[in-house]
Amino acid sequence: MMIESIKEGLALANKNLQLVIIRASVSIINVASLFIFLGFSVIVAITYLGFDLAQAKDLLPFLVRNPFEFVSRYLGIIILLCISLMFYLTFASLLYIYSLGGTLGVLKGSAVNIQYKFRFSSFFKEANTHFSRLLWLVSLVLLGVTAIFLVFLIMGLITVAVVQIITDSGSTLEIFFNSFALLTTVIFSITFILTGFIFTVYSLVILVTDGKGIRESIGGTYNFLRQHPQALLFYVILFIAIIGANTVYYGIQVSFAVIPVMAPFIYLFNAFFQSYLSIIVWSSLIAYYVKVSDYPVYLSNYEI
Repeated sequence: MMIESIKEGLALANKNLQLVIIRASVSIINVASLFIFLGFSVIVAITYLGFDLAQAKDLLPFLVRNPFEFVSRYLGIIILLCISLMFYLTFASLLYIYSLGGTLGVLKGSAVNIQYKFRFSSFFKEANTHFSRLLWLVSLVLLGVTAIFLVFLIMGLITVAVVQIITDSGSTLEIFFNSFALLTTVIFSITFILTGFIFTVYSLVILVTDGKGIRESIGGTYNFLRQHPQALLFYVILFIAIIGANTVYYGIQVSFAVIPVMAPFIYLFNAFFQSYLSIIVWSSLIAYYVKVSDYPVYLSNYEI
């Protein structure tokens, strides 16, 4: 089942290579927007700090020695940089979610309809259809994961504090329990974050594939992962495969990176390569969900 889903995902990605161009373009736009949003702030900062640029080498030691004075002196510039960064992150996130809606919509249509052909008009139609629901879903899931993570963190800190109270200061028992509580908290936190990330990914796939509301998609994702826990393993396998592909790719890239003139071309190729890998991941997840959940349209198309 898993190998078949990866093969179908690869076939879907190759069938819709236009999505690679779109996602690579989004990556390039995000990098360009970073220079636009932060570049303006940097220019203002350089203009404002022009008289200090001659002593730029002294700024870092000054920051280390007098951090509060440094912040108070350049508070306006710091606020401007933070606001610019927030605007950039907002713009980049919205653009990514918009393109993701179109990508998932196209891949879903291609997975359930063997005669589906990519059209840019279809991409934008899918993006407009799913954008708001994807935005709300990502916001709610991330908010929930963050809240539960904070609960784990607080519980861990409380546990450490209680251990310090009931044990002698500096004793071997206290050191053991503190280390155990800290290690347990770290392991649970990492496990929960990874599980929450995978839950978010599948909820995005299910929302677009089933076309339901946010609450129904979250509930459907929970039921799907509870009934098919191997879906977690499938994502881990995809993740390991992506790491392996990147390892091989960057190993080959090292031989070209030493040539300065190749730097722009390497960046562009990186954008397209990473976009292609992401399309494979999303298409494999959609193919897997469609197969495991016995999606009716999928069956009717492939049983002919």
